[in-house]
Amino acid sequence: MAIYRRLGRLFKMGRAFRQKALRLSYFPSRIWVELTDHCNLRCPRCPNKDLPKDEKGFMSFSLFQDLMQQCRGRVDDIYLFHRGEPLLHPEAPEMIAYAQKLGISCRLHTNATLLTPTLSRKLIQSGLKVLSFSFDGYQPAEYEAERFPARFEGTLARIKDFLILKKEAGSSRPVTVLQMMRTKPPKSDTEWRDFLGSLTSLGLDRVVFRRPHNWGGALPSSPEGDKGTNQRPLGVCTFPWYALVVYWDGRVGPCPQDFFARIVVGDLNRNRLEEIWNGPSLVELRKRIGRLEYTALTPCRDCDRPRRRQWAGVPTEYLTTFLQDRLAG
Repeated sequence: MAIYRRLGRLFKMGRAFRQKALRLSYFPSRIWVELTDHCNLRCPRCPNKDLPKDEKGFMSFSLFQDLMQQCRGRVDDIYLFHRGEPLLHPEAPEMIAYAQKLGISCRLHTNATLLTPTLSRKLIQSGLKVLSFSFDGYQPAEYEAERFPARFEGTLARIKDFLILKKEAGSSRPVTVLQMMRTKPPKSDTEWRDFLGSLTSLGLDRVVFRRPHNWGGALPSSPEGDKGTNQRPLGVCTFPWYALVVYWDGRVGPCPQDFFARIVVGDLNRNRLEEIWNGPSLVELRKRIGRLEYTALTPCRDCDRPRRRQWAGVPTEYLTTFLQDRLAG
């Protein structure tokens, strides 16, 4: 039955998006929840290092509990990450377990540098549905240039240890994903095949390749991006019709590409999520984006995501993953 509910939700979202509806009869399908915006790395393609230190913090457990109660039975999944490294939050496993007990499907994206046997066991026991590792490069020099100051061998060992512990526990969860911001290496690359084989032999479930984006214009568009993206006109962005972002302090935004929270549509310390979802700020944003009125919208006008090749509003490079996520139980 879950597959039919998800198909029904997908149909509703697609129809509302095509019609450019302003007030929506459904709840957001996906919510990014920022446990913290602190990070232990200083990656060159990430603007985290430019966030003011005095604006960084950790989401309180009470705010998280209230948010999960509002989401219970109404969202498809929760992404427990945004601008920081979620495993820096000392209560991350307990937060995941709380959400999973409410029947809320959780995904967590980590740089994996903080994994320890104790923390890994807690994540496995929490019921976490998907754990994705951000690991940009299968060669030490490439990885260490992208994930400064992490070390290739150390991080890889932590990922392998996690996979071993999961196998020893006989657990099918979390589904493990290796995500790389790069193009797929050729099948003839022996080094790549050996690297991938060392992980799949331990139970890694899948690998996802993505082209870097520019974080709503916070970074220059990457040369690895979709050729001609900067010259392509902006299309209608799907985010206001299916997702929300909740920052660590309770502020709510419409888009996970907005790294510096330039567009805030509500605050959970003052409003409930359903009020924000169809509130005046988000309704006005849908109206302007539906009309392609990007000129006065920062960071939307500088974002490369709505300029990428799309099908039904979804960048084609994400389409397979998007449909898998929307229909998976």
